Amino acid sequence: MKPYTYLIKHIPTGLVYYGLRTANKVPPQEDLWIHYFTSSPKVHKLIEETGKDSFLTEIRQVFDSTEKAVNWEPRVLRRCKVLHDPKWINQNIAGYIVPTEESNKKISDYHKDKPKTDEHKRNLSLSQKGKPKKSTVYQSKEYRENMSKLKSGEGNGMFGKNQTDDAKKKIGEKNRVHMTGENNPMKKVIWTEERREHMRQIRTKRQPWTEVQKQAVAEKLRGKTREKLFCPHCKRDISVGWYNRHGDNCQSYK
Repeated sequence: MKPYTYLIKHIPTGLVYYGLRTANKVPPQEDLWIHYFTSSPKVHKLIEETGKDSFLTEIRQVFDSTEKAVNWEPRVLRRCKVLHDPKWINQNIAGYIVPTEESNKKISDYHKDKPKTDEHKRNLSLSQKGKPKKSTVYQSKEYRENMSKLKSGEGNGMFGKNQTDDAKKKIGEKNRVHMTGENNPMKKVIWTEERREHMRQIRTKRQPWTEVQKQAVAEKLRGKTREKLFCPHCKRDISVGWYNRHGDNCQSYK
């Protein structure tokens, strides 16, 4: 039988669903809502809660071939912006699924504390070889300005929030492991004259701080003391953030 697209509406909630049926063995009028009740679990749940009579159904279009029907459905779904409008029950277009908090948690729980095999790591490495590290789209001035506006103020995920003392302690302990001794990534960097010149150019292009920025930083730091560690080689108390240059890396020791 000919494939068809259909539209259903849940009367109590106003939710709608647009779908495609290609496996029908009877005409569409004898199939929809008689033998076939969509493939959507959410629609099935609504049927269990309020009954199948709580829906309005409509056959939208009948096609001569499956190929035409399959090509038509995603065009309609994109035009209706079903992924961005909460009235639509549809949660995917041609296989693209809208991630939800529940689905993200399931994925996170599945991968948590699950080490990657050597083969998995190798496949990930091969899949990224030859690809540009960053798209040129992200390097344009217009893009950076738009992202700056988008992520400033209330658009910033940390707006109005502060890290707890416990969170700061955990971050500090983790960074100490990664940034001290041989683990310090900068220890492996060879400082050629070309690299030094490159860093000098970056510094000269930096914009000077405005008075508002200076006052904001001063207010934030006023009354606070930095945690310090004693360097036995230069006999000084050094702020934790700078201690990676002291201890066994101290110039006095070398």
